[in-house]
Amino acid sequence: MGGSYESYLALLRELSGSLEQLAQLAQDKAAAVRRDDLIGLDQVLKQEQAMGLNLRGTEQRRQKLAAQLDLGSTPLNDLPRHFPPELEIQAGQTVEQLRQSYAIYRGCADMARNLLELNLHQIEKTITAAGVDPAKPGAGYEPPGVEPPQNMKTDFRA
Repeated sequence: MGGSYESYLALLRELSGSLEQLAQLAQDKAAAVRRDDLIGLDQVLKQEQAMGLNLRGTEQRRQKLAAQLDLGSTPLNDLPRHFPPELEIQAGQTVEQLRQSYAIYRGCADMARNLLELNLHQIEKTITAAGVDPAKPGAGYEPPGVEPPQNMKTDFRA
């Protein structure tokens, strides 16, 4: 049974590493926004999407292991107390590392979101100053009646 507990800790460390990667991606996103680099921003968003799918798989594995160890509804703060005594200190360190990684990620993600919102607000102000009401239907990028290129269409019946 100790191996399952160690596997759970390894999974939490993997999750912590993923959060650190997401924090770096949030910083890259903010840098792309500051440079007005839409291509770079798109690449970062694609990487974030891939990380999100990876995290979904990690969460499914975590839930399965937590159920095996009867830790399903145990809050993160209480986790070390449910581990065997020889792993309790290691579990506490892993939980603290995960909490710190999450805090760093949240800070970076909030900063990137605020920067994006600020730039979107600036775009709306510029559009409004040009005499266009951004809330008005048809005021977007595509004039009514314009069809997308044939290679961008999808046949949903296929």
